[in-house]
Amino acid sequence: MSGHKIKAELRIRELMVEHKIRSVSALHRLLIARRVTVSHSQLLRIVDNKAEHWKVEFIEAFAELFNCSVQDLFRFEKLATIEASADAAAQDKDSGVSAENKSAGV
Repeated sequence: MSGHKIKAELRIRELMVEHKIRSVSALHRLLIARRVTVSHSQLLRIVDNKAEHWKVEFIEAFAELFNCSVQDLFRFEKLATIEASADAAAQDKDSGVSAENKSAGV
């Protein structure tokens, strides 16, 4: 196992700024004009990265609207898992490095 989990976040707010879309309401109107059916509250959850999942239709519409690739819509971050953190702590213990010394740069 790799010991890392990947977190994906949509960059919609950043792209809205780049494209001078000033509000979620304005984005909502643009999506409706493209015949994408989404409630304002659901769109707000998507934009604020609070949605549990996304429809492919939304991802396609965002890519078209912002004239970018699907990859450009996302930011990916590696998160250490509990297992990986425990392994790192065990390695530090085995090497005699304490948490205080590690944070102090010793």
